[in-house]
Amino acid sequence: MKLRALALASLVLMLAGCSAEASQDTATPTPTIVAIEADSIRTINEGIAWARSLDESVSAKDLSIGIQAIGDLVPGEDIWFERNNEIGSALIGLNNDVLNAPATAETKVDDLNAIMDDLEEAIAHGDFP
Repeated sequence: MKLRALALASLVLMLAGCSAEASQDTATPTPTIVAIEADSIRTINEGIAWARSLDESVSAKDLSIGIQAIGDLVPGEDIWFERNNEIGSALIGLNNDVLNAPATAETKVDDLNAIMDDLEEAIAHGDFP
């Protein structure tokens, strides 16, 4: 009985020591950021993340592809139909601006992010006015 109690006590102390040791040596992992390509957007969350990751170096082609991908996903979201139409129309208008003036596409990143703000708000609000 004493041998079993001693073994159990040793095990508890060893595990407690490992636990404390591990927590002191373990740093919080840095999240891995995976770049999403415009042509690989499959969900609305990927589309929003892609839009949020853009900077002024985005090409007109990539911007247009991403806007179209997000626009294709918006109707499937559970948001009020009027907001859905407004957001879809805004994306179509923005994409037309990009296609009509590709040299200034990088200036449209802020506009896209404003639409993403509206989209996130609409998703949070849900399918009612």
